[in-house]
Amino acid sequence: MRTGTRLWRWTGLLGLLLLPLAGIAAECRAVAPERIAGAPNDFGKGLLWRIDGAGAAPSYLFGTFHTSDPRITTLPCPVQQAFDGATSYTMEVIMNGAGLVSMAEAMFFSDGKTLEDVLGAALYQEVVAILTQQDAAKARAVRHMKPWAVMMAFSGAGDGGGGLFLDMALQLRATRHDKPTYGLETMQEQIAVFNGMSLDDQVVLLRDALQTRHTQEHAMEELTAAYLARDLAAITGLNDKYKPADLRVHAELMDRLLTARNRNMAERMRARLKEGNAFVAVGALHLPGDTGLLRLLTNAGYRVTRLY
Repeated sequence: MRTGTRLWRWTGLLGLLLLPLAGIAAECRAVAPERIAGAPNDFGKGLLWRIDGAGAAPSYLFGTFHTSDPRITTLPCPVQQAFDGATSYTMEVIMNGAGLVSMAEAMFFSDGKTLEDVLGAALYQEVVAILTQQDAAKARAVRHMKPWAVMMAFSGAGDGGGGLFLDMALQLRATRHDKPTYGLETMQEQIAVFNGMSLDDQVVLLRDALQTRHTQEHAMEELTAAYLARDLAAITGLNDKYKPADLRVHAELMDRLLTARNRNMAERMRARLKEGNAFVAVGALHLPGDTGLLRLLTNAGYRVTRLY
């Protein structure tokens, strides 16, 4: 399982350079027919939602976990049935070779600057020493990497699932079934979430990742348990629990990572909702809250109903 704790680990599409190849299990995961307490439009729980409106057939919004853990990638049967019955698949960003090249290029300084120039000798040597323990090749490549990319290198030390992340596995499944696939964002937009932050703020996030790396496995276990329980409120609470100590940097990161992106996603999703019978999958933390997709869609006049 991916060993990250901070919310940026939830945007795992920025760490896809390290993905191995596998897919979603052919058999879905049977689930007990229990009902989640609370009203169907209580956005604190639930991963699969039906979206009605726009004068079209219902569509579906699914909250994913960017991990290859087989407990996650083996889809619950209600989710698999909605996906297989949909006429299109929409994800955060379509992953392809050109996108990966763009991401790789953005991870490195292009002006001759080095990571040591930005971090200082002491912090740079600490980074190299830790990465050497994880992966000597990764440590050798770090000299010209930007701080945010090094942070991703730490969070990408391994997610233990040994397979393809859920979102990408769904993309592969859609391709195999000739299902049209769309992206809500471009790779350049996703890269800009971190690449557009000041170097000083990137260093703050990297330093925080270094300081908390020993708690990462436990935090990921907590996130996994909350996700399997479909508990969006708990996931939100864990994001707050493990936020960076610098509250100003945290606030900017949340605006870049969630608030601004949610607005764009909700607007761009409308074309697929107008077509109807669309299956849209985004990271689960994009769903809840006053600025989350469920609330934004409701405010836009759609009827949102929890299915699973």
